[in-house]
Amino acid sequence: MKTFIHKISLLCLFSLCLLGGCSNDHPEWEEGDPALAHVYYYCFEKWGTIPGGNDVTYTVRQGETLAVPTQFYSSFVRTYSPEVYYYTTPDPEAADALECGTDYVVVDESGNTLTPDASGAYTMTWPNAEKGVQNIYIKALNGKKGSIRVLTFDPSRTMDVTDVSTTSIIKTSEYEVRAISENYYVTVFIQ
Repeated sequence: MKTFIHKISLLCLFSLCLLGGCSNDHPEWEEGDPALAHVYYYCFEKWGTIPGGNDVTYTVRQGETLAVPTQFYSSFVRTYSPEVYYYTTPDPEAADALECGTDYVVVDESGNTLTPDASGAYTMTWPNAEKGVQNIYIKALNGKKGSIRVLTFDPSRTMDVTDVSTTSIIKTSEYEVRAISENYYVTVFIQ
């Protein structure tokens, strides 16, 4: 119960910041917290129920390509272009695991197959740290039917909603990009 209340509190705080809930009665808030000036958030554009948020699903038919929109939250334009990572994994709740390269592939908007790095990550760049929406494209290959997960957070790591440092997707000397615990994966059903 304590964790549930903490999740709700964090989500409310994040929502207030995104919706501009800070008042002009406090001039020190107008520019935001300088410690967070180069911290961004990356998640799926669609949200499910809160708490939970990871219950959004998509369906794609064999041979077709699905666009899954992701969103980058930023209030600034910068000289650098942050990179984020996204992943695909078998759906742990599915009876039969689908394989990338056999049952589906990740492609770019032109349909070219993308290759993940050694950790299974695909890279997406956000030019000049501008907020916006970019799609992840999943193409079904006329293989098995079933489901996969698409994630904006490394599936080999564990996120702890009571420790914001565990939500970091990438941290460099210039910027940090964090995942949102209530919206870091979606399920894709291949029919």
